Amino acid sequence: MHKIGNLTRLVGLGIATAGLVACGGGGGSGGEDSGGTGQMSLAVTDAPVDSASRVVVRFTHIELQPSDGERIRIDLGEDESVREIDLLALQGEDSEFLFEDEEVPAGDYEWIRFYLEPEEGVSAPPLSNFATSSFIEFVDGYSENLIIPGGLQAGLQLSSGFSIAEGEEASFTVDFDLRKAIREDTRFEGYHRMRRSLRLVDNREAGAITGTVDPGLIPADFTCEEREPGLHACPGAAVYVFEGLDREPRDLRDDDDDAVTTANVHYRHVEATGDWEYRYTAGFLEAGDYTVALTFEAGQDDPEEATPIEFVDQVNAEVEAGETTEVNFPDS
Repeated sequence: MHKIGNLTRLVGLGIATAGLVACGGGGGSGGEDSGGTGQMSLAVTDAPVDSASRVVVRFTHIELQPSDGERIRIDLGEDESVREIDLLALQGEDSEFLFEDEEVPAGDYEWIRFYLEPEEGVSAPPLSNFATSSFIEFVDGYSENLIIPGGLQAGLQLSSGFSIAEGEEASFTVDFDLRKAIREDTRFEGYHRMRRSLRLVDNREAGAITGTVDPGLIPADFTCEEREPGLHACPGAAVYVFEGLDREPRDLRDDDDDAVTTANVHYRHVEATGDWEYRYTAGFLEAGDYTVALTFEAGQDDPEEATPIEFVDQVNAEVEAGETTEVNFPDS
């Protein structure tokens, strides 16, 4: 796992100087196919989902679609045909590279597509067209495999355009927003579906938001569970990040495209001070203005049951590339 302790280090991860313009394409020497090449690295991270202990995704390969040219396939892993990653281990400013320094044609690209390993032993359609060996495991140990709604052949497509300049090194991170993406499947019993809730970030332009939550804001009946020494998970406590200032927060279950990303609140031990504090981190955010909202979910008794969330506080924040912005609740 590649852990970025401070996003000011992002420019040192083989990104070098400006070579990539994400989510827009064009510009510089890489705006059109020049016949040259650049180097591309691609990592994944996760905006988490409550009630799960693991979300294991098994990638087989990735395809890139140039705006003018043949589709490019990149197989993952050296000795293995499948690259297995637990996305829940990659929260906040943590990420893991799927591939690094891959030489690709310079120019504009239309999309990235992720392909997952099929579930073994499922022989009959329609289930065989959708079921993968990837799975979600809940805190009680129960697990279900994941369905790709568009089918195995369609994969998970991220349609954000990007450009790679000739002779440059470029690095992306793709945020698999599991809080948006994972839902119980209504068509196939015993499965969860993974929707295409993917967000592409140019690491060179990325910043982060982190902060603490005052214990006085924590509901009296709220509980946290020890997951590892010095870290307690607090299911139902989360921070939503919305693009723009003074936004009206919305439950992303009602409006899937509204929140840019989310982050869980953890109760953790701070070795430097010896204190315990409620803290969150939302990583890989493009530079700009955001509304950061603290939420609590009512009723933690049934993790499988979607319950209303309450927005208890919100703060405006400005994110700068390569910087981590401190946003505490309440704002002081």
